[in-house]
Amino acid sequence: MSDSAQRTPGPGDGSSQGLPLERFQHGELELAVRRAGDHGPGVVLLHNGGTSHSIWRHQLADLADGHRAVAVDLPGFGAAPPPPRPIDLAAHIELVSALIEHDELAPVTLVGNCMGAAIAAGVAARRPGQVQALVLINPLTDATFRAGGLGLLMAPPGVWSTATAPMRAALRRLRVPRALAPWVLRFQVGPAGARAGIHHDPELTACLLRDEQAPALTDVLADLPASYRIVRTPDGPPMCTIWGARNRVLSPNAGVRLDALLRSERRVLIRDAGHLPMLERPDEVTNAIRSFLKDVAASDNA
Repeated sequence: MSDSAQRTPGPGDGSSQGLPLERFQHGELELAVRRAGDHGPGVVLLHNGGTSHSIWRHQLADLADGHRAVAVDLPGFGAAPPPPRPIDLAAHIELVSALIEHDELAPVTLVGNCMGAAIAAGVAARRPGQVQALVLINPLTDATFRAGGLGLLMAPPGVWSTATAPMRAALRRLRVPRALAPWVLRFQVGPAGARAGIHHDPELTACLLRDEQAPALTDVLADLPASYRIVRTPDGPPMCTIWGARNRVLSPNAGVRLDALLRSERRVLIRDAGHLPMLERPDEVTNAIRSFLKDVAASDNA
């Protein structure tokens, strides 16, 4: 099936963005897409596992001034339908690359949180000509996950698909009770997010309560040991990393080691934020993105 974009609204259009939630299909996989801005360089925003494009509500509104900004729901998350079968990181990379080509966004800036950061880095590694710059927020790797608060859930490499198969099947059936949703979200945010009440956010709660959520997230965890190793190629684009210092999902300490390996040009630490700094400290994250892109553009024009 060829790539297609439909202009009809989809589920979740109650977002504060006031913009239509569109569809993009590539082969058997489908994204939900929210586009803002009609001129300027392209920016694609990729969420973490467990949320949706709604985490970028502040950045999407801001970047629409001077950019063609696109925020997506990945398959099985937010308003995007689940894939017909479990998909791996490579499939996510191919799907996002197809969207970039369809929307003629290259050379594009990719901004990703956690799983989204790994996808962004994968696109840059496999198709460097598409990507002008990378902003990796709380990047997910096997190492940053294992050193985080949920690391004990991860089996050693090579074991997940066999010894932990029953656990995987059980996780795919798991549903978060509505009463527990704020507690699940509270684990993800730092002091700034707690003060802002992010753990009671209705759009984030709706993500947790979707039936498709658990299978999609379980498939990410299953693929984690084998695939989620971020590598920067010699011809890779300029990179900025942003970490919430109070992240309990992924380890900021492991993130320091990852930054050193990646040789990121800019490193930002948001001291009282957790796993969702774009919502907890939206102005700091937006300003960091804009400042970095301004420097990249100046370097390109020098």
